[in-house]
Amino acid sequence: MKNVVVVGAQWGDEGKGKVVDILAPHFDIVARYQGGHNAGHTVRIGDRKFILRLIPSGILHEECSCVIGNGVVVDPRAFNAELQELREAGVECEGRLFISSRAHLILPYHVALDRVREERLGANSVGTTMRGIGPAYEDKASRTGIRAGDLQYPALLREKLRVNIEEKNLELISMRVPPMDFDSTLDDFLGEALQLKPFIRDTAT
Repeated sequence: MKNVVVVGAQWGDEGKGKVVDILAPHFDIVARYQGGHNAGHTVRIGDRKFILRLIPSGILHEECSCVIGNGVVVDPRAFNAELQELREAGVECEGRLFISSRAHLILPYHVALDRVREERLGANSVGTTMRGIGPAYEDKASRTGIRAGDLQYPALLREKLRVNIEEKNLELISMRVPPMDFDSTLDDFLGEALQLKPFIRDTAT
């Protein structure tokens, strides 16, 4: 087999993670190409249970390299938590796990906007997981989002974040939600996001 794409054709929970786990030993690379950490791919190996939300389930196979592609929106805090769980389970990720430098990142204001929008809709809410995934994709589409590769350029990152927070605060204030503070948001974000740097690569080449 050269390439195989596993696509869910329903509303989720089709067992994509299990299928990828079965196929992974036959491939060198397992890549996730879209979505965020609202996924929940459950894989059992012997009596051990793994739930993977961001990291491809191929990571459980030592011969596989895993890629989080540019179509994925990555929450740094969720990535770090999942990575720590794998490390504690004895799964080696360094040198085998890569994040596309073009993947967009989920920031605290994405989560805040997701939550307040859902709450305002009440009975007509969309039913999102309120993890900031939709708002992050909005920024990706409008070309204003912060990408993993931006972590390599502190001055650029700081300016993009400043502009974005000013814009997001206008919406938050219009919905009578306190605005976000730039300095505390920057510190909170960098505390988690900088831990991604060793995994960031140009995964297209």
